[in-house]
Amino acid sequence: MARINLLDPLLSQRIAAGEVIERPQSILREFLDNAIDAGADEIRTSIDGGGIDRLSVSDNGSGIAREDLKLLGNRHATSKIHLPDDLYTINTLGFRGEALYSIGAVTKLTVETHSAETGESSILIIDNGRRSEISDGTIETGTTVTAEDLFIDIPARRAFLKRSQTEASMCRSMVVSKALAFPSIRFTFSSDGALRLDWPKAETLKERVMMLYRAEGIADADVYELHSDGEDFSIDIIAGNQGVKRSDRKEIRIYVNGRAVEEYSLQQAVTYGYGELLPGGSYPYAVVFIHDNPELVDFNIHPAKKEVKLRNKAEIHHAIVTLIQNGIKRIIPEVSPIQKEFYLEESKDAKRTEGGVNVSTFSQSSIPQRSSMSTFKEPLIPYAEKDKAWLEKAKALVEERESRKRAEKEKQRQEEERKSEEKAEDKIEFRYIGQAFHLFLIAEKDHDLYLVDQHAAHERILYDDLLSKKGVQPLLVPIRIEVDSLADEFIEKNIGVYENLGITLEKKQDGIWEVTKMPASCRSLESEIIDFIQSARADGAELESRLFAIIACKAAIKAGDDIDRWSAEDILRRVFAMEEPACPHGRTFLMKISEKELRLLAGRTG
Repeated sequence: MARINLLDPLLSQRIAAGEVIERPQSILREFLDNAIDAGADEIRTSIDGGGIDRLSVSDNGSGIAREDLKLLGNRHATSKIHLPDDLYTINTLGFRGEALYSIGAVTKLTVETHSAETGESSILIIDNGRRSEISDGTIETGTTVTAEDLFIDIPARRAFLKRSQTEASMCRSMVVSKALAFPSIRFTFSSDGALRLDWPKAETLKERVMMLYRAEGIADADVYELHSDGEDFSIDIIAGNQGVKRSDRKEIRIYVNGRAVEEYSLQQAVTYGYGELLPGGSYPYAVVFIHDNPELVDFNIHPAKKEVKLRNKAEIHHAIVTLIQNGIKRIIPEVSPIQKEFYLEESKDAKRTEGGVNVSTFSQSSIPQRSSMSTFKEPLIPYAEKDKAWLEKAKALVEERESRKRAEKEKQRQEEERKSEEKAEDKIEFRYIGQAFHLFLIAEKDHDLYLVDQHAAHERILYDDLLSKKGVQPLLVPIRIEVDSLADEFIEKNIGVYENLGITLEKKQDGIWEVTKMPASCRSLESEIIDFIQSARADGAELESRLFAIIACKAAIKAGDDIDRWSAEDILRRVFAMEEPACPHGRTFLMKISEKELRLLAGRTG
């Protein structure tokens, strides 16, 4: 008996469909791509049961002629490409001719369309691989495609689908992903009859991206809009400042020619660009839109078109890093007081609601005492009989308040004169107050109080000194280093990185190098630096960062170290002269709180 046989066409069709259709989100992706390619400026998505029971997309695009509908749903039937060379000049989201074929193999697919070219309305139904005859339709514009009962004839695949709520969430995310790249199109999304998303047309990419970011609580003022033009490409980036961050890369979105792609190296370019702005373990909110020459782009890799090959990826990578580094500016975080207000109601049983939470009222005896972290409104005082001498007491109270105000004004005037004299005598722009927790230096400057992380600040100062080659000294006896062939080639290629940090290397022969100059701060670190030079294999940026970690981190004042006034003032003077106070690892080491906020914390409103 023969062991090899040809698969039934319907079976092979369903096997092939598995490469393209994984879940309702996969169907929605293909439907949206076709609607966008049809030139629609309004696309409506509706799902039931998470898209498993029913998923429908309606658009007002150009529609499909009846002649073309006859081929629709057959394998490799597409209007997007015709010749082999067309694969290298793709300007549409769809092109493989497999999507509707695959969807029709695992669902009941209904296509109802009105051709703007011929004026005909038609309906085609493909029920799990079985085609029906084309019939007349009633639709008056665009196309509506509907997929029902996903994997109904493949119970094993249907069992692997998630709960309807989870599948619905994935579908909504797909609509958002497509909508971000096409601000000129209105997108709506409904689930089980309820409208879940309605994004109108937007004038700019930032306006469209903010429809997503505002829902995350991100303000327009915290988001930058960046643009750069290359030789064959252009880049637009909508990105948050250093305060807009999260603990994963999920909101680093990359688009190439309108298509969302999974390209780790370009995500990495974004994080490199932020490198000195975000602390370790934090990632930004950023959407990168790349428009590249189609001849340099290849999407024909993955059936779902999630991956891309870029022939000019190195140039784009560099452009993204540079654009973010130059465009995102550092901000100094400010400490804001936490305020709570308690009110006394006349009725003990009365309650009020704040943000949906019931807050019990307080009796007069239960009002908490005034503290440095709370401000209070005066409690309501129960009615009492008027004192006959109330007028005299009121006059005395007014006079007392006026006298207190005059005294405070005089004190303030004297204080300002004292500060002015001190400034004229000492020419000091700040006043060093002291050290807290053997970690923070505290200073007063321009009616603000500053807290400076002494270790991170000293790291940055040492780093700046290294880059400016301050304190670089020739060695009386050069240090000889022997390296293998790979390290020899690596040092030769990256010798400029070492030079930038004040380490001069001279090659004597293959595999033999000498260190002839080194920063004075490296006196006690020679062995660590030599070991690093012999073993380092990182790229330029990482090499510099790791080398710095050896030099500056180990030489800097540590958390827990005592520091004298002269050294503290020297660090503060250097810190206040910096344009962007941050350590080379990206941590902001400067925080401030204003005099006004401190007074508010202490309950001094006058």
